[in-house]
Amino acid sequence: MSAKKKLKIGIYAETARGDKLTGIGRHVTALVNTIASIEPDNNILLYYPGTRTNSRLEGNIASAPNVKFRPVWVPANLPSEHPRLWWNWFLPAAIRMDGLDVFHGPNHYLPRTSIPKVVTIHDLAYFKMEVHGGSRDELLRSSTRSAMEKANAVIALSNNTQEDIVSLGIEHSKVHVIYGGGNVVGESQIQYARREEMQRRLGIREKYILCVGAIQPRKNIPFLLKAFAQWKAKKPIPHQLVIAGPKENAAADVMELIQSLGLEKDVIVTGYVADWELPLLYKGADIFVLPSRYEGFTLVTIEAMAYGTPVIASDTSSISEGTGDAAVLVPLDDVETLHASLDRLSSDTVFRSQLIAKGLERAALFTWDECAKKTLDVYRKILSR
Repeated sequence: MSAKKKLKIGIYAETARGDKLTGIGRHVTALVNTIASIEPDNNILLYYPGTRTNSRLEGNIASAPNVKFRPVWVPANLPSEHPRLWWNWFLPAAIRMDGLDVFHGPNHYLPRTSIPKVVTIHDLAYFKMEVHGGSRDELLRSSTRSAMEKANAVIALSNNTQEDIVSLGIEHSKVHVIYGGGNVVGESQIQYARREEMQRRLGIREKYILCVGAIQPRKNIPFLLKAFAQWKAKKPIPHQLVIAGPKENAAADVMELIQSLGLEKDVIVTGYVADWELPLLYKGADIFVLPSRYEGFTLVTIEAMAYGTPVIASDTSSISEGTGDAAVLVPLDDVETLHASLDRLSSDTVFRSQLIAKGLERAALFTWDECAKKTLDVYRKILSR
């Protein structure tokens, strides 16, 4: 068997900068670290706007001799105020100078460049509903469509997202489904000694239901709140509901609904939580619930299952691709069924144990090693053409 060709890979890494990573940022961080680890002979250049190496990126990307940080000089605020100039002029100029084999845009965007290129599409929710609102959703639709058309290959995080991509007229043969892994740390890395500190900071009692995700309309938090309120009204349960994630454009409506349902003392909206806190939140939760209307692929259910927490989720979009039969899937917006499922999982110990065991087995199928290997295969496939 012939040796694999060494590659010079460019990856856009702006989303992996900072100390408050989103789902895409975590995906990019894990992908880069794993690609660098499994094929150390490749050279990886990480591009982002700036004038020097950024400590907020270095803190997330593991130190490796085959990884180079590649800040690209650009006038202050230009990438956010005039994104087309960044993607069509500044970034392409740097790519031309660096002699890459392939460029990867892991967050729906691609620069104007003639070299082989790959774009990752995490989901197409903003083609179906309001996500961020107004002009931002419009820009995302335009940029995403352009990137998919320019790309030599498109990576979709699920079969459901692949179908959404093809429905927009993108050729099926250039769309590759590659699942991600969860943001899961080993047992020895979980900071159990700080559990009480976390509980005090967030105001969490011993028993709670957990939901993790940014508070956006598509996350459908009202569905969960209504079912939780119904459960509370019918039974003297000790549980709180903990909603952990950035407070985005649906936060005001969610806070108003919490008040109208009389749940102020029983619902905790944490905002962004630190990396060390998230494993403790998962491990301590009685049940994890994902009430979303739409997901391109959902790593939070993988994470919950990996930490041994039973999962309830909406039966919609790609969610069942991740959970298989290892979670309770409920019809979207069916408050009665969600309430009944919460009650059963909190009281039926045999069913709960069965679901936890299935979840641990299911979560083990989704790894960053597999994601990185398949991504490298896509790079080589388009280069061979």
